[in-house]
Amino acid sequence: MDKEKENKDKDKKKKPHSVIGGIITGLINGLLGAGGGMIAIPFLSRVTEPKKAHATCVAIILPMCVSSAISYMSSSKVTLSDVAPYVIWGVIGALIGTVLLSKLSNVFIKKLFAVFMLWAAARLIFR
Repeated sequence: MDKEKENKDKDKKKKPHSVIGGIITGLINGLLGAGGGMIAIPFLSRVTEPKKAHATCVAIILPMCVSSAISYMSSSKVTLSDVAPYVIWGVIGALIGTVLLSKLSNVFIKKLFAVFMLWAAARLIFR
């Protein structure tokens, strides 16, 4: 019975993070295009281990990216020929990243994510 109570307590703690994180992630992703990962991962890291947070983030962002892409393409803001070269190389990179994620330590993943966040911030500031 104690395990069951523990799980219910964990679910109660996850719910506010899920709602707030989901709304903010969706909003940022819709505005910036897949930038929601920088929001989702910190929220997910509060409730699960880093590897699972990163993998879950990808699973969350994929449907948002697809729906955004459909919306932009149906409104003729983007064409398939604009997107095709990036999709091919993006899928290859995603496959490589998936393999690497399973082989890297949680500590290294956290540090690598921090470096990418700092790099992204620096690019935004100095542009």
